[in-house]
Amino acid sequence: MDNHLSELEFNIKKLFEDFFKDMNIDNKTGKVDGTSLRFSGYPYIGRNYVNSPIKILFIPLDTGEDERNYENTYHSINDRRNIIEGCGLSFNPHMAGTYATALYILKEKLGIQFSWDALWEYRENHKICTAIKKAENILPQDLLTYVAYENRFRFVTDGRGSEKKERQGGKDRIWVDAKREAQLLKDEIDLFSPDIIVFQGKDGLWNCGVEELKSKCKVVIAYHPSCYQYKADKLQYIVNNIAPQLII
Repeated sequence: MDNHLSELEFNIKKLFEDFFKDMNIDNKTGKVDGTSLRFSGYPYIGRNYVNSPIKILFIPLDTGEDERNYENTYHSINDRRNIIEGCGLSFNPHMAGTYATALYILKEKLGIQFSWDALWEYRENHKICTAIKKAENILPQDLLTYVAYENRFRFVTDGRGSEKKERQGGKDRIWVDAKREAQLLKDEIDLFSPDIIVFQGKDGLWNCGVEELKSKCKVVIAYHPSCYQYKADKLQYIVNNIAPQLII
């Protein structure tokens, strides 16, 4: 493993050790003492993130699939990496939107403009998942290894299933200690040292120092492409609404 990646992982783990102590989180189960909530897991850190030509940190709102629900615990950095990097290009709508956004941002630096062009040609029915599936032979399999990904809200309701109906909307957009959770995110951002932060969602940003972040790197605040308007062109949303924020 790259020494810089190992150092980043070590420092991220140290942050969370302190966070667990401050928040009375059980080290094995992730349960928060005195609540019905459980820590969902560590961030995703792509194995090529530290050497990416543009370091992108995606920050969506809450956890979608709770991969460790049945084990009654939380995912580690390696768990999260294996899940995302091991899925090939078989994405759910959320990760498809993240992939497409990363592709747009990295296409020139990685010399893969042709991949974006192919994805654009296949944007039938406005579904990014469908476009990715049809263009998969032209798309880079390892693109998401160049990005990092962290949720804004860290907890899920303990015992929540993985069914879509149990994880829609704002069900688990819950603060246990808003001030402490905001500080964790700020400390993580300092360690990730991104060139671009993409907030995927416009809620829950009041306490994370967006204006201060804008003095350090480019900050994008937009709807997640997969959630933008029913039957709207999701790739067009990236071009029209996300791309302009990258050049400010």
